Amino acid sequence: MTREQLLQFVKEEFGVLPDKPFDNDFDSMVLRHKDNKKWFALIMKVSKEKLIGIEKRLVDVLNVKCDPMIRQALLKNKGVYESYHMNKVHWVSVILEEVSLKDVVPLVEMSFDLTKKGKVGRR
Repeated sequence: MTREQLLQFVKEEFGVLPDKPFDNDFDSMVLRHKDNKKWFALIMKVSKEKLIGIEKRLVDVLNVKCDPMIRQALLKNKGVYESYHMNKVHWVSVILEEVSLKDVVPLVEMSFDLTKKGKVGRR
């Protein structure tokens, strides 16, 4: 899937547009709840080497929050890896080009639910 497909899904499903909060970083985007401003996803360009140790090529990566109880099972899925630059217990990273929209939808929905208002958690 592409970054654009993901952003279109999030806009249609949650009415959320990406936020670019990092100075001088025009590739990274945060997807936040409108009410509590908590992140439910981070999209960024990362060297594939940082996630899987091979191929020094930039790829679009999606970080989403996950239930720690199912994290190990998620890591067995194609395209899902240990989180990059986030808490490794509560987040996973997804290389977008390795997955389909249908594979990402439940991950984004879970992350959205885990970070919505009234939920206690860490980034």
